Amino acid sequence: MVLRFEFRPPEETSSRVKFTSRFIETEGFLEEREANEFTKRGTFGTAPRGLKSLFGGPQRKGLNKDPDDKPPLLARMAANALQVDIKNTANTQVIAFGGKVLALWEAGMPYRLDPVSLETLGIDSLGSPKDLEPGKLAVNYIPGIPEEFQPKVLGGKAHTAHPKMCPRTGHLVGWTWAQNPADGSMEVTFTEYDSDGFRVVASDTHVMAGCALAPHDCVVTEHYIFLKVNALEMDKLSFLSGAEGPAECLGMDGRANVHAFVFPRPTLSREEKTEYSPFLVEDIPACFSIHFSHGYEDEKTGNIVSFFSGWPPNDSETFLGAWGGFCPDYDKIPPTYYWRMEFDPKSKQCVDLRVSPGAENICCEHPVVHPNFQTKDATYAYAQCCNAIGDASAPMGYAKFRLDGSAIVQPNLDLGEKNYSVDVYWVGSRRFAGEPLVVPKRNGNLEREEDAYLLGLVYDAVKNQSSIVIFDLERDLKKGPVCTVWLRTALPHGLHGCFAPDPSVQTSSFC
Repeated sequence: MVLRFEFRPPEETSSRVKFTSRFIETEGFLEEREANEFTKRGTFGTAPRGLKSLFGGPQRKGLNKDPDDKPPLLARMAANALQVDIKNTANTQVIAFGGKVLALWEAGMPYRLDPVSLETLGIDSLGSPKDLEPGKLAVNYIPGIPEEFQPKVLGGKAHTAHPKMCPRTGHLVGWTWAQNPADGSMEVTFTEYDSDGFRVVASDTHVMAGCALAPHDCVVTEHYIFLKVNALEMDKLSFLSGAEGPAECLGMDGRANVHAFVFPRPTLSREEKTEYSPFLVEDIPACFSIHFSHGYEDEKTGNIVSFFSGWPPNDSETFLGAWGGFCPDYDKIPPTYYWRMEFDPKSKQCVDLRVSPGAENICCEHPVVHPNFQTKDATYAYAQCCNAIGDASAPMGYAKFRLDGSAIVQPNLDLGEKNYSVDVYWVGSRRFAGEPLVVPKRNGNLEREEDAYLLGLVYDAVKNQSSIVIFDLERDLKKGPVCTVWLRTALPHGLHGCFAPDPSVQTSSFC
């Protein structure tokens, strides 16, 4: 489902906020709505059932009930063995750019939506119809076999759900990926688009050796793009046999060192690409990155500095861990912190990795900065905040971090000790905070990070009602929102979104 809020300009007489919501009518959605059951495998375990005459169908327990028990192993395998075309749910990110609104999913193609009605207009190939065909896996052809004899499901590509905006050029920086079955590497193609008709400005293709699984997020700086690879492995037998869903088949080593691939941006000149050549950063200390807020090149050292949300070293062996069921089991889930990471392009080493100074014991997710500072040394970052004692829990507020060296650093806080120095607003008991979005003020100064608003969606479990909270970033978050817009009903907990400053949707700020 995609949600749309329209805030009318102040010069209009009506100050009401208009709300629209609509399901994204993907191919899988339409097929399953017609069949009234799962017909394709989903990323997180939903899948068709086989041998219904023997094991029966799913039990419909109704809303707010524990999900139905997983079907027996034989029922799962009978329906899903060798069914490798995973359902494209187009449910991870929504961006507005180049006159288009796109719903993204990281293992398939974007779906285009009408900017006003949210009607699904169909799959958008981003100018690459051959590479982004529906029904094709993001796996390259097997070398040495003519194309006409290749399996029909091979030869496709998938587009990331996390492209980035370059504030200097106004380009959208996206990337597609495909696995190379012969050697276990991954082919990635970085493309920069102009907002004028979604025109391709430049594109480069690279190979990441030994990378079997696509990274979730990326970092863009003035000259570089980098992808950090977490310590994940796919249990191919469980996946191909239909015994488990894709995400269930992901195993992780929470204490293994990780690495990152760094590439020059495709818009650089030939001479610049020689100076900013690709390199691999090996032996990054154990950490699991989830979402990057931003990155930049330090003017003094030339080093690449980035900030991200992620897990510290831990003993988790599976990616999903305790995320299944009616609600997550936070006793078993690692806490998520806000990290600072620094690479030296000369030595090709990670020279710094730690919780961002001042953010100790702040459990948080979905960090963002002012959109004009995506590739710059930002002073402030904001995040969905769970607690200030270093534990894992549900998101209960919003936090503001200082990144300019003025934060109070507390490296010796023990688990359970509260960090009182960070500016946090708690939304209240039995209220849950959604992902924050920083929106520059109309006619504001884009060089002032405080000249913006922070928006967040909050769910009140007592009222069973949702609201949008709006903070003026000229003020401390702890002073509370300057506006709360209550909806008439509750909205499902969602993921990433964007803000388009005008109906032409030529560009947007997104998280």
